[in-house]
Amino acid sequence: MVGVDRARRRSFWCALLVAVPLAFGGCDSGGGEEAEGESKPAPKALLPPVGFSATADGFSVHLSWSADPASAKIENYELDRNGRNVFASTTSTSYTDTDVRPGKTYRYEIRSIGANGESDPAVDEVKIKTPSLQKARVEGGFSITTKEISHYGYGDYSLPTFGSQFEPKCRHGACDVVWTDIGLKGLHAVLEKRRAAYQGTYRGFFLSLCEGTRSTSDVEIDFKVIKARAIAGEWRATKFEGTIEHTETPQFGCVTAHAELAIKGTLRVAG
Repeated sequence: MVGVDRARRRSFWCALLVAVPLAFGGCDSGGGEEAEGESKPAPKALLPPVGFSATADGFSVHLSWSADPASAKIENYELDRNGRNVFASTTSTSYTDTDVRPGKTYRYEIRSIGANGESDPAVDEVKIKTPSLQKARVEGGFSITTKEISHYGYGDYSLPTFGSQFEPKCRHGACDVVWTDIGLKGLHAVLEKRRAAYQGTYRGFFLSLCEGTRSTSDVEIDFKVIKARAIAGEWRATKFEGTIEHTETPQFGCVTAHAELAIKGTLRVAG
């Protein structure tokens, strides 16, 4: 029965050792050493942001993303646009790019940055649409050049030049405008928008004199937008062309007079 007693004693000590595993590795492990074939968990990888999207809104692009919950610790993010860095360090998960142009395509790449390097990029691409000239907002100061088409009834006629200010009657977009001459504040009219064209009339002094007296003129202005670009996030008219006609009925002893001018306007002050 010696073998049985020895087995019982061995079971007693095994039970005792299992009760204090911090001090001993186990009954038959040969101590607390790591068993052959076991390994420590691999460290988490740094993963790219998830849900990355680039959305065009007029003349800006809204970017948003989120951290991958399975990623190693992310310290910040790095964003590139068309291969060029936009920012190298931010903890935000959104950004608005306002430096974009109509008709252009932009490719964005966002990376997670951590203590041990950077992740692969998340990528999205967006194209900025070019609006029609009908949607161009006429606003600000324009210099206007003139070229004579025809005239009659004047003893002496010289081409006028104008500096005009246009003030839209709406807060955003294209709409009717108030036209005011910069030099002659009394010269003003409401021009109605008709597609890409603007038309209106004015009655009053328009640079014509009869025997030294200011004549009353009936003026018609008609022009269309021929060029536009994005300014401060809006599609703005930068050039227009059209005509101005002015007529003076017989007054102060002068005969009927009429002139038609071709005009070209160029934006000088954005407003």
